[in-house]
Parts: sequence; C-alpha cells; structure tokens
Amino acid sequence: MNIGIDLVSGESPLKNLIAGGFDALKVRRDFTLTFIGKEEEYRRFLLKDFAADYEKFRNRIKILNAPDVVTMEDDPLRVVRQKKESSIVKGLQFHKDGEIDAFFSPGNTGAIVVAASLILGRIKGIKKPALVSLMPNIDKKVNLFLDVGASAECDADDLLKFAIMGSIYAEEVLGIMKPKVGLLNIGEEEHKGNKSIKQAFKRLSEFEGINFYGNVEGYEIFSNIVNVIVCDGYIGNISLKVAEGAAKTVSKLLKEFIKSDIISLISLPLYFSVISRLKEVMDPERYGGAPLLGVNGNVFIGHGKSGRKAIKYGILIATKAVEHDVLGRLKKRLEEFS
Repeated sequence: MNIGIDLVSGESPLKNLIAGGFDALKVRRDFTLTFIGKEEEYRRFLLKDFAADYEKFRNRIKILNAPDVVTMEDDPLRVVRQKKESSIVKGLQFHKDGEIDAFFSPGNTGAIVVAASLILGRIKGIKKPALVSLMPNIDKKVNLFLDVGASAECDADDLLKFAIMGSIYAEEVLGIMKPKVGLLNIGEEEHKGNKSIKQAFKRLSEFEGINFYGNVEGYEIFSNIVNVIVCDGYIGNISLKVAEGAAKTVSKLLKEFIKSDIISLISLPLYFSVISRLKEVMDPERYGGAPLLGVNGNVFIGHGKSGRKAIKYGILIATKAVEHDVLGRLKKRLEEFS
C-alpha cells in the first residue's frame, strides 16, 4: 500500500507537515509514504531535521519529484493546462498510473477537485463529485457531511448520488450499518426548500437503497439523529466555515472569561481533564483529510492550514480507504443502484 502525499501545496511550515507523515508511519507498518513535490526541499528537511526517523523508515519512504506548486490563488480551471509539473497534477497522474494507491493534499481544493475529475475521471453514473467532512456529534462519534465544497450547484440527482456515496462510505469506513441519511433544509417539513431540495426529498423517500430519515436543519448537524447529512457544496461549505468560526469564537470567549474571573482560575485545574477531552473531540485536525467521493480514485483533501496532526490522521484515513477498497465498493454498489 503506497500513499502519496503532496505537502508543498499547504500553507503550514513544511517541517511540521513532514513530522505528521512520520507520525503516521509510526502508527501503521503496512504502507509506504511517497512525498510528492520539490525533491530537494523534502530531502533537505529529511536529512537535516529528521535524520534519525528517515534512516529508520528509509525503506518505507519515496520521493516523486514535481518542481512546480499550485498556490491557493491559482485558477482551478487553468491548473491542469498551465501547471502540468505541479505536485497536484503530477500526484494525481501518479495515482492514475498506479504508482500510488491514494493521493492526499492540503492544497487548493478547487484545483484538486478539477484536476482529479479531469485526470482520474468520475465513477460511472456520477456527474459531480462530493467532498466529505467528518463532524463530531453528541455521542462523541462522527457524522458524515457532504458536499462541503466540491460542487456548488447540484440538482436532485446529484443529491441522491451524494446520499448513496455517503451511505456506502459510512458503512465501509465507519462501520455504521444502515446509516440514516438526512437532507439539510430550512425546515423539517416536506414542502420546504428550493426546487432541487423538494425533488431530492421525493426521490430519497422513494429510493429503497437508502435509510432516509427526512429533512434536518442546521442545528442538527452535530446531533445523533442521522449519520449522513447531504447538501450541495455551496451550503455545505458555508455551514462548515460557520461551525469552524463558532468553535473558535466560543473557545476564545471562554478563555477570556476564565482569565477575568479569579474563582474560575482557581477551579480550572479541577476541570482540566474534561476540557482536554472536549478539546480533543472538537479538534478539526483529528479528522484529517476529507475524501473526494465520485472521482475514479482515492483522493483526500486537507484544509490549507492543516498542521502536523491533520496530516497524520489524513494519511491514516487514506490507508483505511485503500485497505477496505472503498473505491471498488463504491463502484460496485453504484452499479447495483443504477
């Protein structure tokens, strides 16, 4: 099993991201890690800052050179044509050619989505891909939330396919039998929502291959009512960013309130373990790379500001997807549903 990772496209210091790669290598012994990007940059850090680890894992580390880099400002539609030597384009080509079994990058999301669609193609029956985010819920488990940014405009058929892919992923990777699927809407009632949402509700209700719960509202994203939440990428990305912003705001305010109250400061040690557990559960870095479902490959996208922990978990999620042949199972199940 060979996991390809493009770290040069991320916004965090390369040294920290490489450390995340070694963290993953220490957890599982059954995969090779292939760094994709400027070879001289990787080697400089590996030989200088990670000499001991590099020597220990040398037989499980490869480097595939890609001299160019896609920035966050690059136009996704132009990347494939104008930056053919970039780590994103070459990494996906390496995946298509079978040199790596999965590709993970914390780079330009739009560029990765477009490049993956053009280079790898899409699974038969899928018009648009969907990006999945794992959201912590009140049971200290996770809900699948898709699409969170791959496809901004979706019709009812797209949403139905998202529900199918989300259900399969929840079963195969998270081990949830007959996952309940909810359609994100402005109300629970069947008559609410725009045309696509109403049509999707009708089709999901009639579709026997999905355990459809019904409409769910924004405040239920973190609940345990459903396991999979479906929406278009426009609404999904906004919802995700709102959740991230709210979490940061609450955390900042809590710190300020504690600092300004002497009693809270004195009692803080009593709640340290509880606060630590809460922080761990809510930490977005734990959920690593987001799988891009619908393309004909194992592609995972990390947040541009992904740190060491996110890289570690993103790699481990990719290994699990390859191990369970999620792509093959998606193809097979989608054929059954078509």
